Amino acid sequence: MSPIIRKMKKNDIPNIVFNDRRILGQSLGEETLESELKQNIFSQFFVMEDKATKEFLGHVGLWIDRPLASVLNLYVVPEYQHQGLGKQLMEFVFTYLKRLNISTLTLEVRGSNIVAKAMYQQYGFDEVAIRKQYYSDGEDAVLMLKNIDLRK
Repeated sequence: MSPIIRKMKKNDIPNIVFNDRRILGQSLGEETLESELKQNIFSQFFVMEDKATKEFLGHVGLWIDRPLASVLNLYVVPEYQHQGLGKQLMEFVFTYLKRLNISTLTLEVRGSNIVAKAMYQQYGFDEVAIRKQYYSDGEDAVLMLKNIDLRK
């Protein structure tokens, strides 16, 4: 497998919505994603796919408001988890944001998502706040923050 990461295109939206719902339990939906893609200068969406087969492997969405950025969604599809693809997505995000001189990155993660929290902590994210009843099912979100060293 040869994963590549590229900007999301309009024809990726149905696949993103399907996988958002399957993996995250919710999605912004096709209309909102299309609007974000066309009109929102702050949002950047990327797809990870196999270079040869074009099979969808993962997705990352970012909100960039210099010098800050937020991860909206980041995942690898379950069939390809535990193969280092999440690490590749994270490294892509850091490289991309450094090129834009983004110094602070935040994200929210479900309090119950121990695996994701541990991964983010490995990348230097700190838990900085709890957002009570953040998710539609009432679960809290943990706000995590990473300062990006732009000198490297």
